[in-house]
Amino acid sequence: MRWMNSCLVILLLFCPLTALANTGVFFGAGNQVIPIKNNDIQLVKEHVFIKLRVDEETGKWGTPFFPRADVEAVFVLKNTANKPVSLQVGFPFLDLQGFGDEKLAMSKLHFRAKDTKSERKVTLKEGLIDKKLDPQGLFKKVFAWNEQFQPHQTKTVTVTYSLLLGIASANENERDFNDIDRKYYELDRMFPALAYSFGYITKTAYTWKEPVENAVFTIDGTEFFKKLEEANFFKELGEAAPAGVSRPVFLANVHPSSFTRDNNIYRWEFTGKVPEEGISANFVVLLIPSSASELPSFMSAQIKALKEGISKSDYSSILEGYYARILKKKSEHETPFAQKYFGPVRLLKSDLLYEKDQKLLGAILDRVTSLTRAQTLTGHDAAR
Repeated sequence: MRWMNSCLVILLLFCPLTALANTGVFFGAGNQVIPIKNNDIQLVKEHVFIKLRVDEETGKWGTPFFPRADVEAVFVLKNTANKPVSLQVGFPFLDLQGFGDEKLAMSKLHFRAKDTKSERKVTLKEGLIDKKLDPQGLFKKVFAWNEQFQPHQTKTVTVTYSLLLGIASANENERDFNDIDRKYYELDRMFPALAYSFGYITKTAYTWKEPVENAVFTIDGTEFFKKLEEANFFKELGEAAPAGVSRPVFLANVHPSSFTRDNNIYRWEFTGKVPEEGISANFVVLLIPSSASELPSFMSAQIKALKEGISKSDYSSILEGYYARILKKKSEHETPFAQKYFGPVRLLKSDLLYEKDQKLLGAILDRVTSLTRAQTLTGHDAAR
């Protein structure tokens, strides 16, 4: 599918993984700041509300729409000392969203920090750049401002901002350069996928005095998930899309796995600590049919497009393996060829986003399995 690969090259260059963050304590009077530990101010509570919505800038950069995360993070901070405390608070942010400079980033992100009485003056500073101390690159940019606390004072600080989700290919697998892996690479190209992704950095919670008595994180995907259902990804992403195919398969990979989900809202609650690895979400659009009625036209178009050396049974076994793995089942006719193919395919660690797709994909798997069985029985294994 040349139409998809050219689009994804642009996406990979434009939109890396987007990361949100929580507040931390930082040292440094100049333009560069470093996270430090403060033993006076306790992060008592942290409530973060993330709403995913469809950005008004739709249909750009090779994708039907651009989702945006609106964030409201409420922090309850308490001075446990018998003295006034003044410190620099920072909110890490991994990139400037392609905006280029500080002023434009500030205006596009609409970043605001305030307590119940007044808004803070916020400056975008360089974060920690020593890779030995920050191997994950979590503190490249920091929105920084000053906070003053009177003895034993408790205050609530609210941070709000809005940013685009990262978009990239979700089926870029590590392959070698031998003959078999080149064949696998060509098959990878026949199963393109988009990932809408973001992460939330929680590690900065540990720069405050512990413990975090209560932390709640929610992700509301109601509007975003509705748009996923409505968009015709095959039609909107290229003229060479398979005829008669409209609805792809939607997957979600959300961490930590301890969330509860009520309709379209994910929720985490922690007591005492927050996860050091943070919170992450990948919502994947895998461009294979989710309806059995659309399968014949899809397979016909794909088989006609097979490269020399890739047989119908090669393709069918891989297609069957995708559906089986999505449904957490074992493919009935999986060959050693297919088993090796799926080794580096990371996106299949995801779960179905929509519960209704369990039944829909079950019907597809039955149909693909019967076609694969027929090919095996007849010995018909010629390419095209």
